[in-house]
Amino acid sequence: MTTDAYPWSAGFRSLEEEHDYRLDEIDGQVPAWLRGTLFHNGPGRNDIGGKWFAHWFDGDGMIAAVRFGDDGMHFRNRYVATDNYRAETRAGRVVNRGFGNMRPGGVLGNAFRLPANVSNTSVLMDGDRLLSLWEGGAPYVMDPATLETRGVEDFGGKVKAFSAHPKRDPETGELFNFGVDYGAKCTLTPYRLSKGGLTALPAITLPYAVMNHDFVLTRNHLAFCIGPILQSPLAFLLGLKSFDGGLHWDSGKPTLILLVPRAGGQPRIIETDAFFQFHFANGYEEDGAVVIDLMRYPDYLTVGEAARNFWKSEWPAKGMATLTRLSIDLASGKVTSRTWDTGQANEFPFVNPASVGKRHRHTYFLSSPPDRPRGLQQRLSKLDCETGAVTHHDFGPDGYPGEPCFVAVPNGAEDDGVVITQVFDAARKRTDIVGLDARNVADKPLFVGRLTHHVPFCLHGTFTPRPQ
Repeated sequence: MTTDAYPWSAGFRSLEEEHDYRLDEIDGQVPAWLRGTLFHNGPGRNDIGGKWFAHWFDGDGMIAAVRFGDDGMHFRNRYVATDNYRAETRAGRVVNRGFGNMRPGGVLGNAFRLPANVSNTSVLMDGDRLLSLWEGGAPYVMDPATLETRGVEDFGGKVKAFSAHPKRDPETGELFNFGVDYGAKCTLTPYRLSKGGLTALPAITLPYAVMNHDFVLTRNHLAFCIGPILQSPLAFLLGLKSFDGGLHWDSGKPTLILLVPRAGGQPRIIETDAFFQFHFANGYEEDGAVVIDLMRYPDYLTVGEAARNFWKSEWPAKGMATLTRLSIDLASGKVTSRTWDTGQANEFPFVNPASVGKRHRHTYFLSSPPDRPRGLQQRLSKLDCETGAVTHHDFGPDGYPGEPCFVAVPNGAEDDGVVITQVFDAARKRTDIVGLDARNVADKPLFVGRLTHHVPFCLHGTFTPRPQ
């Protein structure tokens, strides 16, 4: 199977092997205070039976864990043993519907069959267990030490869909999330998870069937920006189209800003100009306004096509996202926006977890420089939201970093910590674990741990100070 369409294409190759080893090659020094485990989730198997999957989001979930201990760095990866992974491993071919995949058998083989849960998008520490997340279904429970799959957690039947972007209030410890469910009506259900107990807030009926991936948590609200990326539920349910095939952008409809009270009560819906976003950096409330920082796309067209073609896409920078701040005046409902000069193709934003729901100063994200009109991002960038200063660490010409994860120095300032990212080296066809000084990401890395293989491009991760 060819994977040489572009330098980054080989980074999507499946990793069939499950590893467990201590890293022998580490350049630089891991800070003495950095102890714990970084978990990432992403599509680990992107092809089967000699054929690429129809969409990047169809890949079977694989957890990659990097432990930082007194004995050095340790890597372990395990597939999430979903029903889909086990069935398709046995068959050696696609047997279930997915985000883009269709089952064999044409319309009759796909009608009234929902996409299989591939649990491939994110991870969450919930007490002593690790939850593997995929927004179309319930989480899978993993053992954080061994990465053994224990089963599905639907919280006593309360959860059907559970988003891959939960938000934890750093002061109360409460976790908030949501799920979008499709049927005769499209509903969004917010959830509160506290001390192991899940409470479903009142479901919100949306005016049409949409796809929504993320939200922000503020002091008083869960805030959503629901762009007009619409689903054709009838064509999907009848087996005429995949979920991805049923999505279409309707620029004639507005983006809906949905403000859901944390304490309960009726949500507020504010209409604004159409845009799309996958990811938010953070949100907070100040001076009678809700402030939201997000990666804003002009529409879904460019990013949708790139994710559909993933390994063979040129990933064009034009039409991709820009780091944007929205301010919603709570009295008038007026929406204003501003952008920063942060380069092209901004994505995968991350802030210090202690800043979630509060005014933050620093945001870390991926970007591309103006002279690179195509390709996956090669820079890890930092924005000072107060001064507008932007600094970059460029991994070019061969390095392609993944989502940055901020690990804070205990009791330090907001940007006192280490930013860790997985970097695929297209020349060596291997992945490095790179730690940058969060105060100055442009500096030489604090450490580079070299894996003996590649890790397929991941999506989202989390750090826990427990060693596992």
